[in-house]
Amino acid sequence: MKEATEPRNRLYWTMNQMVKELNPKIHGWKNYYGLDSFADKFLNKIDWYIRRRLTLFWNKKRKRRNKHSKSKQAAMAAQFAGLMKLVS
Repeated sequence: MKEATEPRNRLYWTMNQMVKELNPKIHGWKNYYGLDSFADKFLNKIDWYIRRRLTLFWNKKRKRRNKHSKSKQAAMAAQFAGLMKLVS
């Protein structure tokens, strides 16, 4: 996830483009790890990390100084763009 969201040249991408890049990876992880009923705790942590990386992307894109501010706006924008979750 970090490799997909970190590059500075992706700051010109929209949230839709970023979500389109991440969804196949999330879908693959969900298929692989979703078979194990004990994996929910692990998958919740990955979901949290994905939302955190998207918040950092969102704030860098808007040149906000506080890296973790407006996380609710970033989460809503990602959800509106169709971001998948690992745990339903």
